[in-house]
Amino acid sequence: MTNKLVRRLTLPVVVMIYTTATWANQNQTNTLLEAVGTIYCDGAIRGTASHVQHKRKEHSVIMTAAHVLFDLTTRSAFRNCSYRASNARFQNYLISKTSTPKELLQDSDELKSMKRDWVFASLSRKLYAPTLKLRRTFYESLKNSRRNLTLTMLAYDKQAGKIRKIEDCRIMRSYHIEDPSLLIHNCAIGPGFSGAPLLSTKTRELLGVHGGRLVITKPPNDNIADILGQARLIDDEVLNELKSFSNSLR
Repeated sequence: MTNKLVRRLTLPVVVMIYTTATWANQNQTNTLLEAVGTIYCDGAIRGTASHVQHKRKEHSVIMTAAHVLFDLTTRSAFRNCSYRASNARFQNYLISKTSTPKELLQDSDELKSMKRDWVFASLSRKLYAPTLKLRRTFYESLKNSRRNLTLTMLAYDKQAGKIRKIEDCRIMRSYHIEDPSLLIHNCAIGPGFSGAPLLSTKTRELLGVHGGRLVITKPPNDNIADILGQARLIDDEVLNELKSFSNSLR
């Protein structure tokens, strides 16, 4: 009789613990998604961006891929760009200033363009939303820990029409491209993903900004062997640019 009573009392406790853990995880996911939005330029959504932490808290700064703000056909900046927090039309914030895009569109070298494909932008008014913390990461440490380090991508899915979380992806190694400022990954990619943040699944810190696809071909007929994602790694150059840009805001 006593054993049956104990079992009956134990079951609701286990259910309560599970429900609380599930709720906490979902709440953390919602917070991360609220720190991400879309870039809307000249009548269309061009990519994804992150609301990032910096010292000047009275100003809001976002980070995205540089090519998201520029028209590749005209090789010039789009005329009107704004940030839509959580991709909500009623949360539309005009972009007032951008950091130097490193002459991205004037360089014909594909590798150099990948390395320069990131930019910071300030918003015309304060955005009261969660922010993502940039984490400086060294290429060598990534190579040594790539088996244990899992990634989470937060990206605008054009087909679904919303920002979603992509999990269970990893840092990859490609013999076709080895550069200390680039992060190669196998996260699912698609239209609208440019500028999406890549986070450490464990720490939730921003490790890199997705730039585009890396198509790997196989000789002798150059058949496609694999398609991976390439991102700009957060390193000292990126952090110094954020500090300089933040200090320039008035």
